Amino acid sequence: MNRNWFRKLLLSYLPVFFVVITILFVVFFQTLNEQSRKETIKANEFLAQQVIRTTDNSLKAIDYNVVRDILIHPVLSRFFSLENIDAYENIQAVKVMENLKFNYPIIDSIYFVRLKDQYVLGDGSSFRMEEFADKTFIEQVKQSKANVKWTDKRIYKAYPDVAGEEVITLVRGYPYFSSVKKGFFVVNVSLPKLTASIVQMYNPGISFVRLIDGQGQNLVGVEDEGKVFSQFVSPYTGWQVESGLIDKGIIRLTLKFYNVWLITAIAAVLLGVIWLIYVTKRNYKPIGQIVSLIQTSSLTNKEAGKPGENEFGFIRGALEHMMEEMQKIRQQNLDIFIRQKKHRFQEAMEGSVPINEKEWLSDLKKYNLDVVGQKAYVQVLEIDGYHSFSQTYNQHDQSLLKFLLSSVLQETVQIREAYIWAEWMTDRRLAAIVWVPDEEKMIELRDKTAALAIQWVKQNLSFTITLGQGSTASTLEELRSSYEIAVSMLQYKAVLGTGRVIHPVEVTRPQTRSHEYFHTIYSFTQAFRLPDHEWDKHLNELFKQIRDSISSRKEIESLLQFLHQHLDRVFLELSKEYRNVWKEAEKELLELEKYWETVNELERHCIRIFGAASEKMKTLRDSHRNRIVIGEIRSYIEEHYANPDLSLDYLSNKFLMQAKNISKLFKEEFGENFVDFLIGLRIKNAQTRLLDTEKSLQEIGLEVGYYNYNSFNRAFKNIAGVSPSDFRKQAGI
Repeated sequence: MNRNWFRKLLLSYLPVFFVVITILFVVFFQTLNEQSRKETIKANEFLAQQVIRTTDNSLKAIDYNVVRDILIHPVLSRFFSLENIDAYENIQAVKVMENLKFNYPIIDSIYFVRLKDQYVLGDGSSFRMEEFADKTFIEQVKQSKANVKWTDKRIYKAYPDVAGEEVITLVRGYPYFSSVKKGFFVVNVSLPKLTASIVQMYNPGISFVRLIDGQGQNLVGVEDEGKVFSQFVSPYTGWQVESGLIDKGIIRLTLKFYNVWLITAIAAVLLGVIWLIYVTKRNYKPIGQIVSLIQTSSLTNKEAGKPGENEFGFIRGALEHMMEEMQKIRQQNLDIFIRQKKHRFQEAMEGSVPINEKEWLSDLKKYNLDVVGQKAYVQVLEIDGYHSFSQTYNQHDQSLLKFLLSSVLQETVQIREAYIWAEWMTDRRLAAIVWVPDEEKMIELRDKTAALAIQWVKQNLSFTITLGQGSTASTLEELRSSYEIAVSMLQYKAVLGTGRVIHPVEVTRPQTRSHEYFHTIYSFTQAFRLPDHEWDKHLNELFKQIRDSISSRKEIESLLQFLHQHLDRVFLELSKEYRNVWKEAEKELLELEKYWETVNELERHCIRIFGAASEKMKTLRDSHRNRIVIGEIRSYIEEHYANPDLSLDYLSNKFLMQAKNISKLFKEEFGENFVDFLIGLRIKNAQTRLLDTEKSLQEIGLEVGYYNYNSFNRAFKNIAGVSPSDFRKQAGI
């Protein structure tokens, strides 16, 4: 291969290489110099801020303790209230001063001024005001109405014949909140001590710090000549802090050579730019050829070649377009693969499409499931309370949570070296086939992984899941059977409960006669339409029968439908007011049928719905006329039902009311006519006697008001569905 192009490029760019190396050296030293300069400025800014913070914190702390002592210290209260000198109180006051000076070493001196007797007590001596060397300052404080926290720099003398100290002073009046002052609490802070605490923060041989008060006096530091890099004003005292570098030695030399480095770097950059322009013009021809080649190909998109776009942008756009198209194709293929895989799983489990064993093994190999010869089982996961789940989370969050559930189930199985294929069959159900390499550990693995998945969901999510377990399988047909078993197990979570695993062995059900359900439903509807407060007992009995028989959801839904239809027929015979009550309750029941999960939940809501309807019906009954008389008639019937002569005419004579009116009001009040009520009452008592006594059928018939046994037998069979003798036999008597 001809290497002339390589040599040409190499020779073209070697000068640029040397220029770039030169620039790098210059830039390195320039950057180092600039970085040092920036770091110096930054360090000076930090130093100035630290000086302000340190000074303000120290002065604030002293101010705070002074104000606190003024407000709460009993010694000061007594001292400023005295009218004469008290040696003991003076000693106590001096202790307060000494305690403050001990806590804050920068304090030079403290003294109290009591205006009442013009007495000054210092931390080392006491004076009369006219003898005190700092009398002029006190007079200025008394005349000044401005609230100045700290004074500017001043000279303090405790005695006229001693050298003065440079201090800043804090003066607080006593009492603190009163405009009429009894005295002053004066604290002098030594500027040399304050300077000593600040000098520890920096090297005086390199940097300088000046603290300028309101009169322009330098409180700390020296008057060195140097460049100021940072200035800050204290928000507490209003003093200004300046910091910078001392202008001497190597520091001055470094700052002056800054411009030399900068000029050298600019010259090197210009030289490199000129050379690059020359080389670029000479070597542009191959790039033009590449652009022409791309323009004649199909790699460009619709926007390629638009005016103003350079060649490299054109080439980049063509390559990006090509990569975008390839990425779209990959994503489309992946989406198709995922949909095909899910669809194939559903076909295999539901048997909607005939698939032979050979095709099934081929599909498993296609989806990287090397499970030939391994036993498997199917388990189906169902989200509990899906109605609430779908209302709580939006569509995006639901998808994320479903993906999370699928991942948890798969990882729980895969960490035990088993294979799993899981797909969502419906919005709320996830089916999974699990292949176990070691058949002896299948039961242990199945139970453990299911329990771990359920426990993880309970601990980390706001809802629960229930798992239905299928049987062991080897072939596709057996897997379908295992899937059907797992799905059917979920039908029993209504009785067995949610948030658990349901095995086939748990749904072994006792023999239950279906007529018991219907008899309980009949008893409930009769008690519900009547002013009978025991309707809830019949409803509880119905749900007890459902639990005892371990009924599936479909069976429970069939019973609810039968109950619904029976109540429709019962209320159809009643007045419009009662039918309206039933329509309201019916609407709630229909809504309940959409989202109930467990029998306990269903029973609770049914009791609530029927209880509300019962109260409304009771209100209606109480509003009707003659309800007291009709109630008395019913009570009389319940007490004298055994009287064979009991009839409407008999009651008419007894209660002085027309028989026709009694029949009408009785039907409106209690929802059934007099004859049906009387027969039902007699048969109910006959049933009790059949169960509790050993009397003959004829004797029991006479006791409940039937002279003729055939009439008794016929009435009993119409109500109970069996003859009296069969009823007693079924009861085992």
